[in-house]
Formats: sequence, structure tokens, C-alpha cells
Amino acid sequence: MAKAPPATFVYRADMSADEIPVEQVSLGAIGAVHALRPAEYAKVPSALYPLFQPADRLLLCFIFARDVFGEDAPGGWTKLGSGLTERFGLTDRYIRRRAIKTVERDGRVEVRRRVGACTLLRLKVDQK
Repeated sequence: MAKAPPATFVYRADMSADEIPVEQVSLGAIGAVHALRPAEYAKVPSALYPLFQPADRLLLCFIFARDVFGEDAPGGWTKLGSGLTERFGLTDRYIRRRAIKTVERDGRVEVRRRVGACTLLRLKVDQK
């Protein structure tokens, strides 16, 4: 059985968003090649960021930056700019600074602070 064609939609300026019909279209249906989505988006949904402590959000930010953008300086250093950290809910610079100190004190990350520039982080390699 074939579906009957939907009624012709006419947009009016006074319409609310709920009155506009929505049709889900897959990338394959429109002929677009499906781009592989990096795995880092699936680690923690952004809606859950406020549930994490600032140091944990900083680590999520660091992992995201390293996976998506790669290293920014030779030796595995990754830059954490203000735009990237704001994406993870670290908008206050004092909270960001305390989170960096906490992660550094834990001993898993090396920090290179630069005056007037973004902080660089690098994972410490365990020597066993």
C-alpha cells in the first residue's frame, strides 16, 4: 500500500514552531556520504557536564581537545583555550585555574603555563 502524499504545507508568519511539520531525513536518503563521527562525542553527553567537578570537566576537555585537534606543540602538548574550556562549563578563570592545579597535583598531567597565552597540558607517561 502506498502512502498518500501529505497535504501541501503553506507557511504563515504567525505560525508557532509546533505547527510546522517535521520530516526526518537520513544522510543516505539525500545522497550524502556518512562521515564517521569521532568517538569523543560519545564519552559524556554535554548535558551531563554540570554534574562533574571542575577538575573532571577539565580532563574531559583535555581528552576532547587531544582527540579532535591533536597535539598543538611538539612533545604531546595540548592547548586549552578559553573557548574550548567554556564549552565544558569552565567559564570562570579562577575555577579553571583551581581545576588545573588539582589535575596537576594528582600527578597525571604536566602543565606548562604561559603568560598571556593558553595553558598547555600533557599526559604524564608512567615509567615502570
